[in-house]
Amino acid sequence: MRPLLLAPLVVLVACSGAKDVPLAEWNSPFSVQAASIENDTLNVTVQYGGGFREHAFRLVADEAATKSLPRQLPIRIEHESNGDMGRALIAEERAFDLRHLRDPSQGRIVLHLTGWDSPLEYVYLQ
Repeated sequence: MRPLLLAPLVVLVACSGAKDVPLAEWNSPFSVQAASIENDTLNVTVQYGGGFREHAFRLVADEAATKSLPRQLPIRIEHESNGDMGRALIAEERAFDLRHLRDPSQGRIVLHLTGWDSPLEYVYLQ
């Protein structure tokens, strides 16, 4: 699979939390418990340790989609714990808008989410 000859796609979607946190701090541990796509939304159940502070998650796609049909795009979720040292095991659902990942020449794209074994097919109207 070869990447498109377009500039690499960089997508950052913040999901409730710090907006000006340096990139190096978006590496707090978590796991993906469930992932699905409904309409234009990626719904992910994340699990992490904490309990004292607000946590932020963002969706990142920093590579170009492949030329293969359907297009394939690796994506990942990054987590910022804001220094939360709590020991509670928290599981919650987070939602990410996928519309900016659409390929205008196609009606679907296969997303490969880091930490989730199954590909996720995003189907949309052109």
